[in-house]
Amino acid sequence: MVNTFKRNIRLGLGISLLALILSSTASYVSIRKLLESNEWLNHTSVVIQGLDDILSRMKDVETSQRGYLLTGDQVFLEPYTGSREDVTTDVDHIQLLTADNKWQQKDIPYLNSLINQKYAIVDRTISDKKNGISVTKTSLLEGKGIMDHIRKQIHLMKYREHQLMVARTSRVNRFATFTPLLILLASLVAVVVTFVFYRRMKANLADNQFLMEELERKEKSTQKNIAMISNLAEQLAKGNYDVRIKDNDLKPPRDNPF
Repeated sequence: MVNTFKRNIRLGLGISLLALILSSTASYVSIRKLLESNEWLNHTSVVIQGLDDILSRMKDVETSQRGYLLTGDQVFLEPYTGSREDVTTDVDHIQLLTADNKWQQKDIPYLNSLINQKYAIVDRTISDKKNGISVTKTSLLEGKGIMDHIRKQIHLMKYREHQLMVARTSRVNRFATFTPLLILLASLVAVVVTFVFYRRMKANLADNQFLMEELERKEKSTQKNIAMISNLAEQLAKGNYDVRIKDNDLKPPRDNPF
């Protein structure tokens, strides 16, 4: 009985410990995946914002060009001045952020080529204006066509990032749903295991208590019989041969019905 009690304790502790280790490991992995998915989601947002910044700067360049060509006032060139370096920095940043995306990496040189062509036309028209040379409609239409291609290319690259964002958002939601369920399941398993082995140990304790009480009853019965036999021997030693022990006197007490 003692061995059974010890075995139940060891088994219960072992299963509880195993459930704790498994649930802790699974929860750790799930939370790590959730954090990684959130990081990638933020990463996608940064890429989209970077593409928006490039398009916004190119619009400012085009607006500066038109304002200067119409008025000849140098104040319109303020957004244009120094914008080339900012756009180059933005493109380099996008290239670095999308290093793991072969399609984006493939299109970045094309986008960079369009930007260079746009700046070449803007530079030429502004220079012609400064030198008193009339800007032709052909040059303006060429610049507009290149700007349209820049918009389309940036929209395409943003579309790819939005698709990634949808996939990554779905992954975040999946892990966000899975993690609490996993923790709840692990807690439920731990409660069930604890309850089951509590009942088993309680039953073992009750059995042990019953055995101890039974042993105490048998010990009392044995002591009573010994005392009775000792008394009989004493009486016989004194020459009293009429004393007898009844059969019922030596019967052990009845077992506890419970």
